[in-house]
Amino acid sequence: PWLMWLNIRKHHYLISNFIQRDLRLKYRNSLLGYFWSLLEPLMLSGVYFVLFVIIKGSPEPNYPLWVIVGVITWGYFSQSLNGSITSLTQNSELIKQVYFPREMFAITKVGANLVIATLGLFVAIPFMYYLDISPNEQLLMVPLGLILVSMLALGVGLLLACLNAVNRDIEHFFRFVTRAGFFLSPVMWTIEMVSEDALRYIMVNPMVVPITMIRNGIDGRSLGIDSMYVVYSIAFCVSSFLIGCMVFKRYEAGVVKKL
Repeated sequence: PWLMWLNIRKHHYLISNFIQRDLRLKYRNSLLGYFWSLLEPLMLSGVYFVLFVIIKGSPEPNYPLWVIVGVITWGYFSQSLNGSITSLTQNSELIKQVYFPREMFAITKVGANLVIATLGLFVAIPFMYYLDISPNEQLLMVPLGLILVSMLALGVGLLLACLNAVNRDIEHFFRFVTRAGFFLSPVMWTIEMVSEDALRYIMVNPMVVPITMIRNGIDGRSLGIDSMYVVYSIAFCVSSFLIGCMVFKRYEAGVVKKL
C-alpha cells in the first residue's frame, strides 16, 4: 500500500488525465455531456416518485430520496468494482506499449466513477428542499461513506484483477454478484424495514453501513447502527483495500505477460 501511495503521488497528473479521458469517452458525441451525470439520476428520481409515491402510495414521503441515494451509491460501487477487476484486460494494448504503474488503471476507474457519483448526489438537493430537510452535522457521513465504498471497490478489484487476466470468468461472475448485491443491499429498502432476526444476517454485507451513512447523512438522521456492525464494515473495507494492494503488487508483473 505504501508503494502504491508513492506511485499515486508521483503520477497524480497521469491519474488526472486518465480520469478526464474516461469522462470524455463516457459522454463523447453527447449533446448534454456532463449534464447527464445530473440528468440520469434526476430522471430515475421521477420514475421512483411515480412508482412508489403516486402509484404505490408509500406512506413515507422520504422514500424516493432514500431510493435514489441508494441507487447512485450502489451504481458507483458496482461500476468501480467491475472496472477495477477488468482494469488490466481492458488496457492490455496500452500496457504492452509503455510501462507505468498498472494500478493506475483501477484507480482511474474508481476516480472517474467517484466524480460521476458525486455529481449525481447533487440531485438530492431539490428533494431536501421539497421535504424541508436542513443540512446538519450528519452530512459529514456522506464523504466518509464514499471513502469506504471506494476502498472496498478498489481493494476487491485489485485483489481480483490479476486473476481475471488469467481467467476471464471472474469478471462475468462479479457482474452477476453486483446485480444480486443490488437486492441484498439497502438500495430499495432501509435497515429500519428489516426485522431484528434478519438484521444480523443482512449486516454481514459490508456495503450496508456505507450506503446507510450516505443516505442518513443526506437525510439528516443519525446512523442508527450498532457500533459493532460499524467497526466490522470499516475493518472489512480497510482490510480489503490493504490486501488487494499487496496481492496486486505481488502478481501484476507476472500476469501482464498473459495479456
